[in-house]
Amino acid sequence: MKFIIRTIIIIVASHFSLMYFPWWSIAVCAFFAGAIVAGKNLSTFFSGFIGLGLLWLVQSFLIHTESSGILSNKIAEIFTLNDGIYMVLITGLVAALVGGFSTLSGFRFRRIFMRKKDRGLYR
Repeated sequence: MKFIIRTIIIIVASHFSLMYFPWWSIAVCAFFAGAIVAGKNLSTFFSGFIGLGLLWLVQSFLIHTESSGILSNKIAEIFTLNDGIYMVLITGLVAALVGGFSTLSGFRFRRIFMRKKDRGLYR
């Protein structure tokens, strides 16, 4: 359940932050979501990975289809790719990696301030 909540928080906060702030604000949103909603390492990483990857994949695909792929096709030519849809996939992958690592960083930052429980002499 925390995985879904964290993913939704990341998607909504990042979507609204992109309206007013630069692209790297998604990393800040994912960092705080990882710090606020606790979980485990893999769960935290994949919630940021899926949340931001899905968000940027959908947004870049909508831009690609609305503009008939003019800009993405020209950028794909610079990278010697055949079609602009590959640029859409690459931007989704980059955003997914940024989201995964920033969410994991937020979770690990939270763990710095957590006290370890003393389990006693006989664990």
